[in-house]
Amino acid sequence: MTWLLDDRPLKRALVTRLRYLGDVVMSTVVVAALRRGDPDLDIGYLCEAAHAPVLDGQPDLARVHALATGRRGADARAREAGSARARTVGRPTAGLVGDLRAQSYDVAIDLFFNPRSAWLLRLSGIGRRLAGPAGSRGWLYTHQSAAGAARGHGGWEQLAPGGLGDHLSRLSPLVHAESGCGFVEWFLAQGGRALPQLGERPAARANVAAVLAKAGLPVEAPYLVLAPGATWATKRWPAPHWAALAARLLEAWPGSLVVLTAPGTVGADGADGAGLSAGMAAAGRAVVLPVLPLPEVLDLLAAAAALVSVDGGVMHAAVGLGTPTVALFGPTDPALWFPYVGNGPFRVLATRPGCHPCDRHECDAFICLPDLAPATVADELMAVLAGATGKRGKERT
Repeated sequence: MTWLLDDRPLKRALVTRLRYLGDVVMSTVVVAALRRGDPDLDIGYLCEAAHAPVLDGQPDLARVHALATGRRGADARAREAGSARARTVGRPTAGLVGDLRAQSYDVAIDLFFNPRSAWLLRLSGIGRRLAGPAGSRGWLYTHQSAAGAARGHGGWEQLAPGGLGDHLSRLSPLVHAESGCGFVEWFLAQGGRALPQLGERPAARANVAAVLAKAGLPVEAPYLVLAPGATWATKRWPAPHWAALAARLLEAWPGSLVVLTAPGTVGADGADGAGLSAGMAAAGRAVVLPVLPLPEVLDLLAAAAALVSVDGGVMHAAVGLGTPTVALFGPTDPALWFPYVGNGPFRVLATRPGCHPCDRHECDAFICLPDLAPATVADELMAVLAGATGKRGKERT
């Protein structure tokens, strides 16, 4: 089987989403679609080094190109993977361009199309470069496709909802040689709903045992993960709510509770386990962990019974690993950024006030997340645990 672009077959393809963690996870649906259409296609991936570990073990990728970056800005710290001892060492720009040139990719699919990725691909000599609407950078690409064009096809929103469909729409210039269909028609004919999937982590349970033992928790007991950390204030569920949720779960859940601390958020209200440690320590089966390297976070998620998280990269990673997930959304639109409900043990909770959705990072009238009650979250989580059939399984109806 073969993919065609401009009537020429593709043998080697590069997919790139430089950042962020959640977007890299969501973009795995593009890799999976390419592989399904051509099992022999050689596929590489380009992203910033901080996020490269999330693609470890991804069976559809031949290689991952990790870009070294020294970023600044309000959310720069949140892109860090944790302890330096476990960070992926990225290549500087010049070396990376040389690596991409050496691979002689036939096509590059840019899912970010910001200035850096646009110039990287152009300098890498990849002759055909696909992107979405790139504005003034459009001349750096050979093909551009708007997400709206794919949404016009019946069934697209059901099989490729939200951000997953936006990523997949970048493949619309491709033609599937054997069927003679354009990508969108081919994808719809397959009939499967898109869902991100990360590589298996066979050593996760053994690796997690060491982390749990060091924290003083029972090694063999099942555990739940709570992920309160968020870069922006409007994505943070209040710290007292997390404390109330933990108390309820310690009454209803026989296993352990593990609270993650997000990089770059230590000291932020509700983002570092504030208000949780004292109450949980008394129970003897709960702990707030320090900032961990991304590989250790992924192992914890892979072996967990379930996750409760605010909107962020950890949430998407859990879905990609098949871990039952309850996502707490504030101003952002779950239809776009949590298009997983009904396709596995994944639920979203959002109050959706009259001002919803919005893209504010600060809000003087912040009510959307604070109005979400801990009891509601606890009940939803217990329902997910009761209905989940296991990792990568469907919910029972």
